[in-house]
Amino acid sequence: MPVRRNVYSLSPTGTLIASLRQGVAKMKSRPSSNPTSWIFQANIHGTFAPPQPGWNECQHGSFLFLSWHRMYLYWLERILRAASGNSNLALPYWNWTNAAQRALPVAFRQPAAASNPLFVPGRALGMNNGTGQLPPGAVQIGTAMSFPNFSSPVNSGQSFGGRRVTQPIHLAPNPIFGALENVPHNVIHGLVGGPGGGPNSPSQALMSWPETAARDPIFWLHHANIDRLWKRWLDQGGGRQNPTGNNFWMNHQFNFFDENGNQVSMSGKDVLNTVTQLDYRYDDDSPASALRVPFDVPAAEVVAASSQNDDETERTLLGETTVGEEMIELGAATKRVPLQLRDDATERVAEAARAEAVPLEERIVLNVKGVQYDDKSPGVTYEVYLNLPEDQDPDYQSPHYVGNIGFFGMGTHETEEGGHGGHPADLNFDVTDVVRALQELGEWSEGEARVSFVMRGLEPSVEEAESVQFLAAQAEPPGRPRVEGVTLTRGG
Repeated sequence: MPVRRNVYSLSPTGTLIASLRQGVAKMKSRPSSNPTSWIFQANIHGTFAPPQPGWNECQHGSFLFLSWHRMYLYWLERILRAASGNSNLALPYWNWTNAAQRALPVAFRQPAAASNPLFVPGRALGMNNGTGQLPPGAVQIGTAMSFPNFSSPVNSGQSFGGRRVTQPIHLAPNPIFGALENVPHNVIHGLVGGPGGGPNSPSQALMSWPETAARDPIFWLHHANIDRLWKRWLDQGGGRQNPTGNNFWMNHQFNFFDENGNQVSMSGKDVLNTVTQLDYRYDDDSPASALRVPFDVPAAEVVAASSQNDDETERTLLGETTVGEEMIELGAATKRVPLQLRDDATERVAEAARAEAVPLEERIVLNVKGVQYDDKSPGVTYEVYLNLPEDQDPDYQSPHYVGNIGFFGMGTHETEEGGHGGHPADLNFDVTDVVRALQELGEWSEGEARVSFVMRGLEPSVEEAESVQFLAAQAEPPGRPRVEGVTLTRGG
C-alpha cells in the first residue's frame, strides 16, 4: 500500500523525490487539453482563464472542503504515479506544525531553476530562498482540533470541517470558513504564495489564490497534511465523526479524471476511509485509523439533508465596533479598535464563564465581519487579540490571543473603480475560554473591550535570522486589507 510520508523524512536526492520530480515533469510536458496534464489538473481547482467543463470546481467555505480535496488529491496521485513509472509513489506531506519543519522543503526550492519541476518562482521570496519560515501562530491546530463537531449551521464557522450547505460552493460570495480551513489552511496559503498575484499577474503569488494555487507543487503537500489532520482529528475520539448522516455530503457526485484521462465520479461516502477505500495511508496512522469509520454506512443512518442544512444559529449581540461607516484598515502597524459592550454583556459573559460545559449555541463568539482586500493578495496574516495591553508584546500563546485572519479564498473586492468581484468573508472565533481567562486575570471590564490586529509575515529561518531580504518583506502589505467591523455575540 502506498504510504504518504513526511517530506522532511525523505532525502532531497532520494528515490521518492526523484520519482515525484519525474512525474510532475511528465505531467507538465503534456498539453493543457490533456486531462492528465499539470495545468489541466490545476485548473480543476481554479483558474483565471476562460473556464472549460471540469474546471473551477474546488470547494471552499463549507463542509465539502475536506472531502472534495481528498478526492482531488486521490486522482492526482494516481495520475502522478502513472506518469512517474513508480507504482509505489505516494504524495508526501509537509508537516508544518513541527517547529523544525516550517521552512519550505529543500527539494521544492533547490535548485531554483527550470530544471527542477518542483520549483516555481511565484512564491514569497523568503519561502524560495530559505530565509523565511511560517510563523508559529500560523500553523497552530489546537483550536480546530478541539472542536468535537465536524460541521456547523449554515451561518456559522464553529466547527472543525465547515458549515453545512445544500449545494456545491466553488467560491462563496460571503465565505464562512470552518476552523481547520481558516487556520492553518488559508493562512499558510497566503504566506507561502506571498503578496501580489491575481488576474493581472497570474504567474505571481500562486498559492495565495484559489485560481492558481494548484499550479505550485507544494500545494499538494500542503493539502496532504490537511488531509492527514482530518484523520488525526477522528483519532482523538470524543464523539468526533464524519457527517455520515447528511445525505448531501455523503452522496453528491463530483467529477475528476483518472490516469487514463477518463472522467470518473466520487462522493463523500467513497472517501471515508483512506485505507479500505482509497488504498493509501500516512506514516503516522495508528491501527485504529483503518477501522475508525465503517466502509459501508447503513441506509437507515443517512437522513434527509434538509434536517441538517436549513438551520440558522441564533445570535445575541453583546458588543460591536463603533467606527461608523468607515472600514477598519489593516496595515503593518498594530491596529486597535474599541468594542462597545451592551448592558447585558457582563451577565451573559459571566454565565458562560461559570458553566463547566458551554453548548455551542451559548458560547461567546467574536465575529470579524467583511474581511476583504483589493487587487493584490496581502501575503500576510493578522493575529487577533482581545484586550491586549499596549505595553505587552503580542504572543499567540497568551490568554489574549483569539485567532488568525488569512485572505485565501476571498478574491479581490469589487471597488468603485472596477475590480474582479470580491468575496468578503465573515470569520467566527470562539472566545469563551479567552473571556473566562481574562476575567480570572482581572482584564475584563464592563462597557468596553479592545480588539487588536497584529500583522505577521514570514519569520526568519534558523539559518537566516538577520536576513536583510527577510526584513524587507515586513513592509506595508499590498491590497489594502481591511474589515467592515467586529461584533461580540452569544451563539454563532
